[in-house]
Amino acid sequence: MERQLSKIDHLAEEISDRTLPGIVEFLFQEQGFGGDKNNYYDPANSYIDQVLQRKRGIPITLAVITIEVARRCGVPLFGVGMPGHFLVGHRDAEGVFVDPFEGKIIDQSAARTLFLTLHPAQEFRPEFLSETAPKAIVLRLLNNLRMIHLRDRGVSELVSVLELLVCFDDCPIDEFHRLAAALDALGRTDEAARHLEKAAGRYRGTDAEQMRARATQLWARLN
Repeated sequence: MERQLSKIDHLAEEISDRTLPGIVEFLFQEQGFGGDKNNYYDPANSYIDQVLQRKRGIPITLAVITIEVARRCGVPLFGVGMPGHFLVGHRDAEGVFVDPFEGKIIDQSAARTLFLTLHPAQEFRPEFLSETAPKAIVLRLLNNLRMIHLRDRGVSELVSVLELLVCFDDCPIDEFHRLAAALDALGRTDEAARHLEKAAGRYRGTDAEQMRARATQLWARLN
């Protein structure tokens, strides 16, 4: 963790033009950060440490790096969770955004055009360009990884992602069952049972009963 944070510190220290255009030029032109257009769904694109190393990522991870480098330069940016394509907004310049996948500054009209290109059958709404809270950014990253690991049947990697997802108070109950199933598939049946017993304490009624019943079934298999 400290090593990765120091990499972001170092990037910020190297920037001489500590404005948004200067930061964008430094990261995406001089340093060569950019979107991975050849292998978009590579899990490495969703891990900040690997994006820092490879200088390739998806919009949301490139956005996080841009926001954190800019914060160290005194430029207040925020995440914009536009459906289908994460952007970065400027807190002190309304209507100014960064498309981190392309590494360029855009305006609201360009953001709207981008959305309609991705979703031609949908209507663009101004709230799509509202600020996205840090918690929501983390959840979006984790959900990206959950989708990728489910698709690729990467059970071990999926467990790591689900263990983080279930830490959130509003995590859907299905994720607890999915984590238990993944742990069981890895032969960690005792952990799966303990996980369900602990999770049952967060729920009431049928949901809690189903979790405890499933935990009992898992324990029985170990006897």
